[in-house]
Amino acid sequence: MVEVSWLLSLLTGGVVEKFTGPLLDAYRAKLSAANDAERIEADKTIKRIESARDIAVAETADRWSATRLGRWLIVVPFGLWWAAIYLVQIVNPWFGLSLVVIDVPAKIHDMALILIPAIVLGDAGALIARKIGR
Repeated sequence: MVEVSWLLSLLTGGVVEKFTGPLLDAYRAKLSAANDAERIEADKTIKRIESARDIAVAETADRWSATRLGRWLIVVPFGLWWAAIYLVQIVNPWFGLSLVVIDVPAKIHDMALILIPAIVLGDAGALIARKIGR
């Protein structure tokens, strides 16, 4: 059993351990529930924690996930482009320059308007999953 937990910890980067305590507490609450309502609430809590754990494990295990790749291939370049726009707006008046930032092609801009919110929602979901697991 020790070897399996060590291997799981190695593969998931210790993510599972963050969920172990809350999950054990939820199971204890289910076992000590005085009525059906408390048992049902404990079951819901267990399902939420297990779902959060599964999401966190999947995200950690998949180095090539769409969310992770999207951050590097879409969000970072688009963020740098926006930063360049603001930088040029600040630098031009200060130094009397006339620097210009070339506009992003329309098709890339349209894709970014869809993909960036999707990536942000994916990150928000992962953050919520981690918070639920605490």
